[in-house]
Formats: sequence, structure tokens, C-alpha cells
Amino acid sequence: MSQDKSGDRELQREIENLTQRIAQLDRKLFDMSSLLQAGKAFDNTLEADPLFTIYTSIVNERFGLDAYAFFVLDDDKEIFQMVRGVGLAEDVGPDFSFPRREGLLWQTILQGRPFSTVDAVGQPRFVVPFQEFNLHVLRSRLFVPLVYHGNVVGLLSIGEKGDRCGYSDEDVDFLGILAEQASVSITTTQLYEKNQRDKAELDKTVKNLSILYNIGRALIHISDLKNLLKFILGQAIETTEAQKGSLMLWDANIGRLVVRVVKGLPDPKVEEAINSGEMECSTFAAGEGVAGQVFVEKEPMIINATDEDKRYEERDASNVNSILCTPLVANDEAIGVINITNKIGARGFSQEDLELLNALANQAAVAINNATLYEMAITDELTKIYIRRFFNLRLEAELKRAKRYGQKLSLAICDLDHFKSVNDNYGHQVGDEVLVQVAALLKSSLREIDVPARYGGEEFGVILPETDMEGALSMAERIRQSVAGATIEGLPKQITISIGLAEAPTHGVEMDELIRAADTALYRAKSEGRNRVCVYQENEKMPEKPEEE
Repeated sequence: MSQDKSGDRELQREIENLTQRIAQLDRKLFDMSSLLQAGKAFDNTLEADPLFTIYTSIVNERFGLDAYAFFVLDDDKEIFQMVRGVGLAEDVGPDFSFPRREGLLWQTILQGRPFSTVDAVGQPRFVVPFQEFNLHVLRSRLFVPLVYHGNVVGLLSIGEKGDRCGYSDEDVDFLGILAEQASVSITTTQLYEKNQRDKAELDKTVKNLSILYNIGRALIHISDLKNLLKFILGQAIETTEAQKGSLMLWDANIGRLVVRVVKGLPDPKVEEAINSGEMECSTFAAGEGVAGQVFVEKEPMIINATDEDKRYEERDASNVNSILCTPLVANDEAIGVINITNKIGARGFSQEDLELLNALANQAAVAINNATLYEMAITDELTKIYIRRFFNLRLEAELKRAKRYGQKLSLAICDLDHFKSVNDNYGHQVGDEVLVQVAALLKSSLREIDVPARYGGEEFGVILPETDMEGALSMAERIRQSVAGATIEGLPKQITISIGLAEAPTHGVEMDELIRAADTALYRAKSEGRNRVCVYQENEKMPEKPEEE
């Protein structure tokens, strides 16, 4: 009987051992299956953030952790930066990190195997780093290093298991194998993301260089200063993705920065009035406001919160929330500034915006300086309209273009009436003021494509491309009336103007022919009483010019 009972107990033990072995095999099979599935999940993920989630989720599901924290090693900053954390102390923020330091903890991490962070009684094994870096907030029991080819990729800190039974050798093996898989995938992901960032950076650099190259090519072909300034400002606003901007040049005559062109204003009419010179904007002394400071220091400036920055002085009515200002420097001398305001779709301008605009400004400054010198060479110093030599060159070119395209062109020769008596009776200063104001009236009465010039002492010439005689008469009458209605300081009498008109090809196809025809019509206007517009008549002979009174 006792033998039977002994045999039953032996059989029971064998059954229990077999059951334990089966349970162990089931656990190993489950772990192998979990590791296999983990490997597939890792292989199908090329983004770091989802990969971190997969890794920590697998560990948490396997052990039912009360706390865990996953860190990625930032080699540049030499810190372990937390990217996932659950069940930690309340004062642990999302940016928690600790430095990589030489010592026992670091050497243990380098071994690449999971290791206990506490001793048999639950005290930290690595006392100094845990105290120095406040690592007790992690509530850690194990550190699981992620190491690939000797390089530490990351570190997983895990707390108690859900069953509070401690970590077995099988658990440690599972964590080690999973960490090896994860370290390979994380390294691959980091390399992929770095490659993507480098490619994006390269694409951006190529794009920026292409933009600057195309701008540089365009700048070569724009000689007119006003159009050049408009082009530069437009490109600056477009490349920095801004809402609006202005370009200011230094005016040595008044010693201030003056707005020459604007773009992106809410009211197009106001914008056109400013760009045409009909409306004046605020000017700035050297060192005054953002523009003045940038001009003096010759260094760009970004202000992304104008309402909080004292350097920005026009916050009340300017509707500007961010500004990027860069100097225009030619031959090591500041000639102006570009102001770009209100970054579209972003909180403010970036360092990249600044560098791109600065590169553009360096190109633009040279082009502006050259265009300014050219404009000075072809512009009458007193009246600020073209000189006769440039007028003749443009007239010859416009006549060729009109002939090529079968278009008409009109020419106006204008002469101030009794101008000699103005100089004789009121002095040359008043005479100069008359010339300046009449030139301004001329410009305000003309289109952008028209070409006004000081033709002689008190004579003005106007080229009217793509204009027949009907259009020329309308323009000339507008000029005559505006001059006759002008009030000039220091001159008690009214000034008037006589105008002669000729049309190509009707009255001539060569420059000399057309000038002679317009001059003939002008002399007739003088002889018929002045203050009138006359059109050249075919085969008309030049009358004698009446003497000045």
C-alpha cells in the first residue's frame, strides 16, 4: 500500500515537473513569437517616434510595468534624452534628461546587457549618478541598454513587474534580445531620418542658390533704377515668404533714409502713389529705428515680436508683427536697407530667411549702386529728368522699335514762355525753382513708358511711345494746363509753356526729321501767341522765333 502511495507521489512530481516544463516552453514560445513579431514591426517602421512606441509597448505588455522611461542618446549634446515615460514621479517633465558621464554606470551600459539598478534591499547600486542626476524619479529596477556595434543608441529604465516577482533570467534574455533588435532598427531609422534631413537641406540649398542665380541674371538686364528697386523688393518678399516690405535708400541731400518702393500694402492705390513719388513716407535718420540701426551697423536684424521690442518705433499704425531688415552695402558703404515684414504662415522669420535675404541684398546693392551711378550720368542734376544725350539715344531706339512693330510714336518739344524775363527780374534761384516744378509737373502728367528730358536751358522734350497724334494732343494739353495753373514760390506772375508736336512715321521716320518737325510746330506756337499746343503740318517751314520779352 505504501508502495502505491510512493508511486503516486512520484508520478505527481513528474506531472508537476512536466507541467512546469510545458509552461516554460509556452513562455519561450510566446517570447519567440513576440520577438518575431517585434522584428517585423521594427522592420516596417522608418520613423523614430512610432518605433519608440512599438518598443516600449512590447515591453510593457510583456511585463505589466508600473513605471518605465525610454531615453535616446544625443551624441552631440552627450545626454540621454527621455522620449517616453510612464508612471514616473510627478515632478518629471517631458524634457527630462541626464548627461553621459564616464564611470561605473556608463561602463555597465556599454556592456549592452540588461542590469539591475538596485541591490537586494532595493537601494541604488549606482549611488553617485542616481543622486547627482536625480535618477530615483524613474522608479527603476532594471536598465536595458540599446547598443549597436559598440555604440550606445538608447536606454530603457523599467520599474517593478506587475506580478512583483522580480525579473528572471528568461526575462532578462527577452529584454536583451528585444533591445538588440530595437537598437538596429533605431540606428537605421536615425540614419534614414538624417539622410532625409540632409537631402531636404541640400534641396533647400540648391533651391536658394537657384533663386539667387536667377535674381543675379535678372539684375544684369535691368538698368532703370525704379524698376530695379521694384524687382529686388518683389524677390525679397517672395523668397522670404513675407506679406509686404519696403526698400529704403540713403539720401545724402537730406541725410536720411527715404522709402523708394513698397510692395504688399492693403491699398494698391496707396502703394502706387508711394512708388510714383506722389505720396511721401516716414524717413529715418542714421541710427533711428530698426532701419536706421541696420544702416549704421551694417548688420541684419530680426524682430519677431514688434509689440514687445523697443527697437521698433512705429508699432501703433504699421500693422507689423515681425520684421526682417538687412542692409544694402556696396564697396563697404551702406546705401540703404530692405525691410521685409509679417512672415506668412509662421510665427516669425528664421535664421535661414536672414541668410537668404542677406545674400540677395549683397547682389542687389551692387546692382543698385551701378544703376544709381548710371542714373546720375543720364539725369539732369537740377530737374531730375533725363539729359539731352540720353534723350536722343532713347528717341533713336524708340523710332527703330516703332518701325519694327508698325507702331506710331509722338514727340513733344516744350519751351517755357518768357523764361529769360524770369531770370532777369527774379533771379536765377527763382528760375531754377520754375524749372524744377515744371519738370515735376511733366513727370506727373506722363505714363511710365514716356521719356521726359531737359532738352535745353528752358526747353523740355518728351518721347511718347505707342502714341498717335490724338493721344499726344491730349497729353500736351494736360501739361499746358497744369503749368498754366501752377503757383511757384517767389514768382508773382503766371508761367506758361508752348508745345510743338510731331508724329512718326507721319512727319518723319528719322530722329532729325522728327525733331525738326516738332521744333517747327513749337516755333509756330510761339509766333501765334504762346501758351498753346501746335501740331506739325506737312511741308511747314520753320517760322522765325519771336524775341523773348
